[in-house]
Amino acid sequence: MNTTAATAAFSVLIAGLLTAGPATSDGRGSGTWPADLPLPTNPGTVTSQSETTAVVRSTDTVLEVATKLDDLYITQKGCTRQLGVNKPRDYLCRNAATNKTDEVLFTFAALDPTASDASRSQTNAFYIKG
Repeated sequence: MNTTAATAAFSVLIAGLLTAGPATSDGRGSGTWPADLPLPTNPGTVTSQSETTAVVRSTDTVLEVATKLDDLYITQKGCTRQLGVNKPRDYLCRNAATNKTDEVLFTFAALDPTASDASRSQTNAFYIKG
């Protein structure tokens, strides 16, 4: 493949990725995050959610949010933290309704506060039903 064709193919691929919608459970973004799985909203605001994903912006730092998640999931809910590459916070929680283990993982981004948005972190939550 010549350089021009390779560049064109790459550009089409990137354009497709950049214009793709958010990943959701049914492709339409319907549903809400499961109520029994806490999100770091104290302080924090849920900016988007579906049955399997959620995004929260907070004025807390990433470290403060991660510490709060450990308290919520390990101390309060009795979940087990699983260590993994590219999974900063990954919890395994027993689902009493199904008697299976669900996985809830969180990734983080540090943000620079601005005059219009004082957020210092963004938390991306993912729910994988066992």
